[in-house]
Amino acid sequence: MKICAIPFDIVYGDVEANLLAMAHALHAVEPDTDVVVIPELFTTSFVQDRREQKLWAETDEGHTVDSLRRWAQFFGFAIAGSYLHTDGHDNYTNRGFFVEPSGEIAFYDKRHLFPLSTEDKVYTAGREMPLRVRFRGWEFMLVLCFDVRFPVWTRNRPGALYDVLLVPANWPRSRADQLRILLAARAVENQAYVVCANRSGSDNYGEYHPSETQIYDNLGNPIQETRSASGYRYALLSRADLDKGRERFPAWRASDSWTIDL
Repeated sequence: MKICAIPFDIVYGDVEANLLAMAHALHAVEPDTDVVVIPELFTTSFVQDRREQKLWAETDEGHTVDSLRRWAQFFGFAIAGSYLHTDGHDNYTNRGFFVEPSGEIAFYDKRHLFPLSTEDKVYTAGREMPLRVRFRGWEFMLVLCFDVRFPVWTRNRPGALYDVLLVPANWPRSRADQLRILLAARAVENQAYVVCANRSGSDNYGEYHPSETQIYDNLGNPIQETRSASGYRYALLSRADLDKGRERFPAWRASDSWTIDL
C-alpha cells in the first residue's frame, strides 16, 4: 500500500482557487499511489464567521465533492481529507471524506471541536463514530486534527481492527512537538500506521510547516520519504510487517471495552 500525504497551502475562503491548486497538486502525485491524504478544510481553511460560512460551505452534492469524485476516478487513487459542509439550514460541520476511484465516498463529521478557537461555537460536532473504510484489502480509520488527542476515540479493538489511521489537520507549528507525540502514541497503542497531512503556509492561528506532515509505522517510528521536487511525503506500508508485529506482541487483544456516549 503506497500512501502520499500532501502539505497544502490553503487560500482562505477561496474555494475555486483551492480546488484548482489541489487539482494541480494531484497531477504531481506518483501514479502508483493508492491513497492520497490532504489537509483538513482544504477548500477554505478554518472559517469562523457565520456570514462567510454561509458563502463558502457546500452540501455533499456541491462542486467540491463532485471534483473529488472526478479526481479519484481520473488518477486511480483514493483521496481523504475534509471540507466545510452545510446541510443547507445554517448547520455547519467539518466534514471528513474518503473517496474511492469507483466514485464511492464515505463521510465523517469531526467530533472534537477545538476550544481555543471558536470551532466549538460555530461548527456542529459529529454524532457518529470515526469513519471506517475498507480499501484494497486494508482497513482505514479517519479522524480530524483535534480528534487525535483523544485515545479512546481512535482505539483499536478485537473484532474491529483498523490498519491505518488517517489524520487530515490544520495544526500550527507552535504545537508541533505535541502533534508528533500524539501521532506516535496513536500508532504504538493501536499497532497501526498513522498518516497525518497537515496544511502549510499561515493563517490567523499561526504558521504551518510541511515537516508536520508525517507518516508513522506501528512502532511509532516516522517512515515517510520526502520528494524534494514536490515536498510530498510518501511511504510504502507493509501488510506483512504489520501482521507480524501484531502476532509477535498482541497487545490489541487486551484492549478494554468502552461505551462512548454520542
